[in-house]
Amino acid sequence: MRVVVVIGHSQESQGAANSSYDVSEFVFNQKLAHDIEHNFWKLNPEDEIVVAYRENGYSKLPGEINELNPDLIVSLHCNAFDTRASGCEMLYYHKSEDGKEIARIFQNHLVQKLDNKDRGIKPRGTEDRGGYLLRYTKAPCIICEPFFIDNDDDFLRADECFVDGDLTQWYCEAINKSLEYLKNQ
Repeated sequence: MRVVVVIGHSQESQGAANSSYDVSEFVFNQKLAHDIEHNFWKLNPEDEIVVAYRENGYSKLPGEINELNPDLIVSLHCNAFDTRASGCEMLYYHKSEDGKEIARIFQNHLVQKLDNKDRGIKPRGTEDRGGYLLRYTKAPCIICEPFFIDNDDDFLRADECFVDGDLTQWYCEAINKSLEYLKNQ
């Protein structure tokens, strides 16, 4: 099976940021995506990870991802709000039962491992934030928002877990569990 890991945002539009540590959502998730790509085979040598960038704008992203023929799509993001909000949430297309179950797998795994506030899994329609990607990709797709990058405590915990290799491992485990779920459908 093929998993496309999408790096949220782009070099030109880097998304949310942590001003204390001068790190953007794009920069953090670019490192994470490539780390997942380089380490997933240790857990699962049979399935494939492909990293995708938003190179030609958001409106073209679903079509570009669909051309990669994925069985699962995981879009990496980080939340931001007021520097105090905290926690982990996963977004899925409201009409996708597979997306809902995969969001639940990721949420349960990452909340437990990051020891973050559980903000739940959240259904999204086409008009909602992230809904366009979730709706117009053919494979089950989720948007991961495991922490608030503008909250120093959330960011430092996630960054420490990334540096230690744990965050990459946890994502790889959640991807593998999601593939097992899809293979049993």
